[in-house]
Amino acid sequence: MGDLSALMEIAKEELQNEDGMEEISSRMMSGKFTLNDMYHQMLAINKMGPLQKVMSLIPGMSKMEDKINYEETQARLLKYRYIMDSMTMEEKDDPSVIKSSRVQRIAKGSGTSIQDVRELLKQYNQSKKTVKTFMGNRKMRKQMMKQMGGTDLDSLE
Repeated sequence: MGDLSALMEIAKEELQNEDGMEEISSRMMSGKFTLNDMYHQMLAINKMGPLQKVMSLIPGMSKMEDKINYEETQARLLKYRYIMDSMTMEEKDDPSVIKSSRVQRIAKGSGTSIQDVRELLKQYNQSKKTVKTFMGNRKMRKQMMKQMGGTDLDSLE
């Protein structure tokens, strides 16, 4: 069925000692999201255990379990990590600077295809839109902040 509180507990335990995770969370809550943030999120998810275990804790995901190829998804996340490892800090902080010649260099440096790099950038843009949508929903944002034990961001505006 999923257990969001168990997921939050695992996340707190695994990420408690993680440097910068609080900063990344607050930046995301303020609407900023970079490839660096995405990279650190992927590392954090890996620390929480196998993807299938993490997904099983999310309410409603049990209905989709047979539709998700966890091995393929895990392989894709690893490939994305290699791609991001081949990027400069400037590219990870501001992906808009990544044009055709940089895509080629990144693909060559990561041992992946140009299509893989473009797929990562597309996934990043979708994630960024999702974060913006989430941040535009005050009720959802307040609920998330309450669960995280943080302060209300509306007081920071």
